[in-house]
Amino acid sequence: MSTKKKPKQNKKGVKNEVVKPKFALSRYTDWKIYLILVLFVLFLSAFVRYSQYDYWTKHKAVYFTDGYPAMTTLDAYYWLRYAKEYKQGTYYKTDNDTLRAYPDTALKPHPVPLLSFLVAELSKITHLSIYKSGLFLIPILASLFVLPIALYFYYAEMPMAGIVGAFVGTFSWMYYLRTSMGRVDTDLLQLFFLFLASLFLMFLHQAKEKKRIFLYSVLIGVTLGFFGWWYEHNGIIIVYIVLLTFLLLIKKEKPSIILISVLLLGVFANPLFTYRGFSGLFSFFGHYLSIKSSTSGGFPNILKTITEAEHIADSKVLLYILSIKIIDILGLIGFLVSIKFLKVKIVPLLPIIGLGLMAFKSANRSIMFLAPFAGAGIGFIIDLGVSYIKTRSPLDSIKANSIGIATAAVVIFGLSKISAINFIPQPSIAADIVNSFVQIKHKINKANIVSWWDYGYAIEDIDGFATYHDGGAHGGARTYFIARALSADNQSQLYDTISYIDRFGIKSIDDAIKNGEKTTDVVKKVITYGRPIEHKDNYLLFTRDMISKFGAITYLGTWDFKLKKSHPMYFQILGCDRFSRDVLYCSNATFDFNKGLINNKIPINRVIFSSNGYVKWQKKYYKNGVITELILKNNRLIYTLLCDKRTYKTNFNQIYILGNYNKKYFKEVYNNFPSARMFKFIK
Repeated sequence: MSTKKKPKQNKKGVKNEVVKPKFALSRYTDWKIYLILVLFVLFLSAFVRYSQYDYWTKHKAVYFTDGYPAMTTLDAYYWLRYAKEYKQGTYYKTDNDTLRAYPDTALKPHPVPLLSFLVAELSKITHLSIYKSGLFLIPILASLFVLPIALYFYYAEMPMAGIVGAFVGTFSWMYYLRTSMGRVDTDLLQLFFLFLASLFLMFLHQAKEKKRIFLYSVLIGVTLGFFGWWYEHNGIIIVYIVLLTFLLLIKKEKPSIILISVLLLGVFANPLFTYRGFSGLFSFFGHYLSIKSSTSGGFPNILKTITEAEHIADSKVLLYILSIKIIDILGLIGFLVSIKFLKVKIVPLLPIIGLGLMAFKSANRSIMFLAPFAGAGIGFIIDLGVSYIKTRSPLDSIKANSIGIATAAVVIFGLSKISAINFIPQPSIAADIVNSFVQIKHKINKANIVSWWDYGYAIEDIDGFATYHDGGAHGGARTYFIARALSADNQSQLYDTISYIDRFGIKSIDDAIKNGEKTTDVVKKVITYGRPIEHKDNYLLFTRDMISKFGAITYLGTWDFKLKKSHPMYFQILGCDRFSRDVLYCSNATFDFNKGLINNKIPINRVIFSSNGYVKWQKKYYKNGVITELILKNNRLIYTLLCDKRTYKTNFNQIYILGNYNKKYFKEVYNNFPSARMFKFIK
């Protein structure tokens, strides 16, 4: 016979109810132990990135050229050149940057960019070169955000959410790709500044004393001021002002306190930055959320051809966090559940969450803002489990610590297998092209370079040459005309276009359109200018990478202003490994030059052997068919290009690949085909 335990009675005979402890998350980790965990993740983040440099030194042929270490972002050369000038004391000698946007020039940013300032100061202290100083800053700056994100979730009673969030954030594919060795760029501190501002905003909401509210308002302002100096996107200041106002309103603070807090934030963020923030906020969303096909004047939008501005399919977004989608989904679901416990503490994180969610609508780079929250969601599941056990059983702090840390360690070890932790970045500019730039520098004293914009910053930095467009001065009429000149099948059009721009500048073109001239009429005036080039130092530079970028070049260069669409052209690039008895064996294709057929069914129009940039031999087959160009370097086949007749006739193909250039307009001054090839415009 079973018996039931009767509730015990107190002295007055009243039954005592057994009250279950109320479940709640707790900050169960000792702060000293937690600090050690945070520093470990920070150290790991920096160490792994620094280890990439060790790999580089073992493969110097790929990563070092004549004292120039490889950079893995094209923008790095922009920051490094300004760092070099700042260190040498030449940065402030003129407001105009005469190397950019030739012939109009561009204004230098004032003050010197924070990234360039830090690189220059480190170079002064360590006596390292500007390039190495930039590289060695990367592991430190990229890892700093670990501190504020970990502290944020610690004070939100979710310690392991902070640890796992920091780990996933720093080793997620998108963030790691954008902050690896060689990425001297502004992505390095964006997460740090935003999480730090959010941390101070949370402290502001929790502050009970007026002076503490004002203190945190100042700290938020200072943080965002540095962010503005770092990234020059000031709209975020307005976002934090709105959130600060909202949090103080729900605290029912006096209007005077709210007003003073807003003023302190705005003033310490830099009043000029705050003022610019209003217009900057709208331009930011207009820039990234809706990428239009054309820009002012009806010119094609260059953002349609830029990879980092590209929106990837929603199904692929999560794979740029960790490489198993179900884990990413689990983490994001975990974070959504955590909002129930975060409550109002979610508000300071909204700017970062909003930037992360833009990945599903706009530029793929926004994924780096989403990744820490996927990690935090996984860490929150650990916090939930430990807090539940602690509530339901007599679990002391030491055991709770041990369970939480051990579980987090196992989870982090597992997540490392699907993270980017073992990724080694490749140079943005191949060593043979950098070597060509160095050789050109020793050969030519002064030059205004017409080329594609991607390598503009590198040319300005390594060679000290002016460029017609670069990674910041591009788009609109400037890039359209160069793209059109390369895409056209008329070399006089290329010459006339550059002659016009060299004499009058792009500003004259923009002004003519603003004053009412039809864009098509202005285009016709430029491409049929018909006068000799004014200045003698203009050069046309081709580099090997432009072959694969030719689709993007012709997307812009064949723009139809009436239909607002393009008719791009492409080269199909094949790697071939064997040539025997007039039969070329390539990947998925066999070329029979006896029959003039590809795979015994696709007709060949003609086959051309181009060695060191000149046609050595060609043979015609069928009237309609594929044009096959065999690219050789010192009689060694490098690759095979397939194209149609339109592509074959372009100035790009005729001048660069086949060497059929009009000596009336151009003189070859450098030939390291196919790495680089340069021609001088004849005056």
